[in-house]
Amino acid sequence: MKITKLEHSGLAIEKDGETLICDPVEFTQKLPIFHNVAAIVITHKHSDHLQPEVLARILQDNPEAKVFTAVDAAPSINGAIVVRNGDTYNVGEFKLDFFGKDHAAIIPGQIPCENIGVIVDDRIINPGDSFDLPNIKPEVLLVPISAPWCKVSESVDFVEKTHPSIVIPVHDAVLSDLGKKFNGNWLDKVCENVGAKFTYLKPGDSVEL
Repeated sequence: MKITKLEHSGLAIEKDGETLICDPVEFTQKLPIFHNVAAIVITHKHSDHLQPEVLARILQDNPEAKVFTAVDAAPSINGAIVVRNGDTYNVGEFKLDFFGKDHAAIIPGQIPCENIGVIVDDRIINPGDSFDLPNIKPEVLLVPISAPWCKVSESVDFVEKTHPSIVIPVHDAVLSDLGKKFNGNWLDKVCENVGAKFTYLKPGDSVEL
């Protein structure tokens, strides 16, 4: 299995000739052309995770791909499958377990929208824009590193509670290169404490599991 970092929180996960894509967006870079896409997960409706024109282009090349998303993001996606906490799907070579419900609060007490996290093959946890935590010790944890709703202390706490083997920072488009280094240094320290491998990936970089 290979994980390739796209921009921001975007990921492409390849397994046995098929691809799962999460939150594909374009800000400063064009996405590669994807083939053999079995599924696409859109964690929520915010435009730094869902860009309908980008999604439509991927689906044009992969018309059989299934798109899974939260209920309030579905109206923007033709043919989307709405998923909720506890739902499980087997799509191609991938097992997808969905968890969580709400996007983390930006203004205290106000939920911006729904958010759905996904566990891939019982190995990879992608929480979307939340720190929701399923009851599983993952091999790989995707950790939001900076956002209006995110503090580094929360990212550190997320790693400490989860005890993954590999930590990959995401939600990083809001940071300069220097900011990524600053925030990443704190995650690197907590990874040392819990015995995890801190794995910073630039867009286009990959890691093999």
